[in-house]
Amino acid sequence: MKYLDFLWALDFLYRHYPKYHSNELLILADDIFKWMGGELAEDSSALVYLKTCFNSPHEALSAVWKEILLLAGPFSRPN
Repeated sequence: MKYLDFLWALDFLYRHYPKYHSNELLILADDIFKWMGGELAEDSSALVYLKTCFNSPHEALSAVWKEILLLAGPFSRPN
């Protein structure tokens, strides 16, 4: 998965399916990217939460990506 594909999917949801574009999904994605970049303090609640739900940042990002693809539906990919 490419970072630009991820951003494109979020933008697609925002424009065409606003009821599926949730602030929670964006916050989760932002926290995952911060986790990947080492920007979260070890005692932060966001990092503790992420580590209890996922084994790695890659697993977390993959889960969010799958959720985005499910929400966007079969017509979400450009030709």
